[in-house]
Amino acid sequence: MAHDAHDDAHDPLKHPEVRLASGPAYVAGFLIATILMMVSLYIARHPALAPHTMLVLAGVAGLVVLFQLVLLMQLNVTPTQIWTTVSFVLAFPLFVIAVGLSMWMFHSLDARTMLMGLMH
Repeated sequence: MAHDAHDDAHDPLKHPEVRLASGPAYVAGFLIATILMMVSLYIARHPALAPHTMLVLAGVAGLVVLFQLVLLMQLNVTPTQIWTTVSFVLAFPLFVIAVGLSMWMFHSLDARTMLMGLMH
């Protein structure tokens, strides 16, 4: 009997990090992400429906990311996942800053190099 308990202690499938995976959560996350992506595609193809199309699309994209983080990546504050959550919280602002500064750089570069006003 002691041998079976020893095998259970070293079974990688018994660890709490691995046991977080659940089929229904993966299916729900996939379906919600797919539905939200279809909504964003519909909004992008029919921009007259939403006066602020880019803001609506950014909101839908944020919802997709949130659902994928919670349902697919199991990001939560349980003791087994707390360091994953902390690393995400610390890395996310860096990602936003990098993307935001890149967008600002290309926007200002476009404004300074494209001479559309002089062509008329």
